Amino acid sequence: MDISTTSLLANQLQTLDPKATAKETATKIIQDAADIPLSLTAQKSTTTPNNAQEVIGQLLGSAVSEAKSKSTIFEILQHNQLFKNMGNFAEDIKNLSSIVKMDSTIAQPLALLQLFSKSMDQIDTKMLQTQVQNSGIFFESKLANMVTQKGVTESLQTLSLELQDHFEGTNKAIAPLTKEITVIMDHLNGLQDLSSKEAQSSLKTLLDLFRQSVKQELSTEGTSTFKGVYQNVQKLDYAIQQMDLINSKVTNYPASMKVEENFTTQVKVLLEMLKENLSALELDDLQPHIDQLLSKGTLLKEPIMSAGVAEIAQPLSEESVTEEMALNKEKALMTTLSSALNANASTPPDTIEEALHMVANRIKQKIEILDSKTIQQADFLDKSSTLEQKIHSLIKPELFVGKAIAQKLSLDPTDVELLSDMKGVLTKLSDNLQSSGQNKEALEITNRLLTQIEYHQLVSYVSSSTHLYIPFSWDGLKGGSMMMKQSSDEKFHCQIDLDLEAYGKLNMMLVLSGEKYIDITIASEKKELGEKITQQITQLKRSLNEVGLITGTVKMLEYKDVSVVKNDYFSGEKLQFGINIKI
Repeated sequence: MDISTTSLLANQLQTLDPKATAKETATKIIQDAADIPLSLTAQKSTTTPNNAQEVIGQLLGSAVSEAKSKSTIFEILQHNQLFKNMGNFAEDIKNLSSIVKMDSTIAQPLALLQLFSKSMDQIDTKMLQTQVQNSGIFFESKLANMVTQKGVTESLQTLSLELQDHFEGTNKAIAPLTKEITVIMDHLNGLQDLSSKEAQSSLKTLLDLFRQSVKQELSTEGTSTFKGVYQNVQKLDYAIQQMDLINSKVTNYPASMKVEENFTTQVKVLLEMLKENLSALELDDLQPHIDQLLSKGTLLKEPIMSAGVAEIAQPLSEESVTEEMALNKEKALMTTLSSALNANASTPPDTIEEALHMVANRIKQKIEILDSKTIQQADFLDKSSTLEQKIHSLIKPELFVGKAIAQKLSLDPTDVELLSDMKGVLTKLSDNLQSSGQNKEALEITNRLLTQIEYHQLVSYVSSSTHLYIPFSWDGLKGGSMMMKQSSDEKFHCQIDLDLEAYGKLNMMLVLSGEKYIDITIASEKKELGEKITQQITQLKRSLNEVGLITGTVKMLEYKDVSVVKNDYFSGEKLQFGINIKI
């Protein structure tokens, strides 16, 4: 996350018209902030701040004016006692519902706040993404994008070129459709606001025309000779890509799940279907080698094991001899496959995975020679799917609040998007409570919640990461936060800090690499919790497998209080977190 100077300044503007609509307010925030000299927000206070809100205000000014370095501000945020107990965000949201005096000015924001209250047991991928996006951390960024339409022009121009290139050389029968697509793209390029009703209607028409064009192009080209074969080869390629994940599941799941057996069966079915087409592909020489693969009990790649000195020194048992014979047989199979399958390769395959990959490549290469149209159609279909997703991404999804609720609460259409954000709703609620002057306790809680959001925004800015509170209610959770950061080596780090009523504090660091490999380090304050986690490690690995992730290492370490351990997010490769572990 990168909070711009404009966004930081926007947090400090206190002279907005209370009668203005949310959209007018957003426009004024961005436009006015861009014109304010930095010195105006960097004036040193002559008084000592006595609450978290005042400290945040001063630190924002220091960040904008660069009066303090990012690392210095980060240290203050981590160690200032005013930030040690800012309350439980989820619990404060619940409490507001019970103490706020209901009236017409409060009904809307209060109802919207209740939409943000999600229980941890309801969590799924989509909900997590939605809660993070609408947590308030990105509020100013949303406002800036609304006012400036940042990136829209570039996106449309890129899409226009990609569509033109995609339909170049296609059948003339679809020319009328592609001409209509060009007209719509020209029209969209002339609009200032893609969120307008006119633009959204045009985008939906564009999507429909694009789908018609793709369907007509594929139908006019006719069915290619080896379409079915190529589809099976693509399925085999996908199965090969999943072998790491399947191996992880074999380790983590009970034998009764038959993970290895089911995978092997699926791959063998694909090999059988491919074998039926070898003669038509003029690849009869592949049949005996595919037969050898089919004869194997498992088609998972063999794990690479390293033996210790003591193990090597031990005499071979009868079982070891059997294993050695099996390995020699495997090696012989690989040698046979290499001579027939990989004439152009410099090295023979060392694993079953490589052998399967070579089989797939030989068949794809032959299809390219005998019927290139098969490959062309498959590529056209893949690119069509990518472009369809790009067009679809420009069409506004259902808002967080939903149409039915927006109508029920009589929300102004121009305000709905802003009020789909936690910070937007809290800001509106704070304004309404301040105007009525009837409930000081509710106003205090609301402002405390806003301060928490701004705390996380500032931490995000000075740590070049995304830092936020736990956006879910959870019985037994006193408080918590998450920090996500991408390091220079293309790894993604997620630090999770929890404070649990029964089990004390818990720190976790998750490191994702290669899009699917995850390493986990956990430190619990109480030994009892550490033992419970250790007992559930296998279940944790299974859950990660279910979402396509492969666990590498899972370590349990001694807990160290984050208040006495330096958190250094500014040392490049030496990334650390609360329990002082260098990744």
